[in-house]
Amino acid sequence: MKRLACLFGMIMALVIPALAEKPQEFFSAGNPIKYCGEKYYLAWSAHPQDIYYCQEYLPKGESLEKYNSMFTVSVIFWDREPLDAIKAKIAELEERKKTDKITNYVLAENDGEYMLEFIVSDSSNGKLNCVEVDIHYYRQLTIQGKKASVLCFYSARAYNDDILPFMESIPAHREKWYEAMVKLNITPKFKSGGTTATERNL
Repeated sequence: MKRLACLFGMIMALVIPALAEKPQEFFSAGNPIKYCGEKYYLAWSAHPQDIYYCQEYLPKGESLEKYNSMFTVSVIFWDREPLDAIKAKIAELEERKKTDKITNYVLAENDGEYMLEFIVSDSSNGKLNCVEVDIHYYRQLTIQGKKASVLCFYSARAYNDDILPFMESIPAHREKWYEAMVKLNITPKFKSGGTTATERNL
């Protein structure tokens, strides 16, 4: 299944560069980031456009090719609102529904901040191979005097025989996922000459 990380809708194509052994830390967001009791370490990063940065974090022992959970922080410097990116993402999900019957989503808004939860799947020969749930948290911030949309998101996956129990467990986890995302309150910090990340805990 194609990785759904670092997508701000249709603003750019999916970037899949070669994975570096030591990904560059373009901004400090915490390394590790501690979310819902799990520590996530920087595993991949990209800066494909002057205005766009993305960093992905994994628990130790997991890989980008087949992970159980992942945390991502991406930043785009522009004058538009997060809702523009959300509308593009929803359009993408609506299109995906045509070929993925599992795809569904729900959007919540509070004081200009948005939480988009969606579920997608991958299947072959009529059998589900993987199901993925994503919690996208969109905020508008000012970073170094520039207007920026910041997307933090948590991605959880289940494979094969673990899919049904995973899907049944989602309602029980939803409130915890949402509250933890808001309380984490990540504000990316860009520093010239490198960054010094500190651990963020929740």
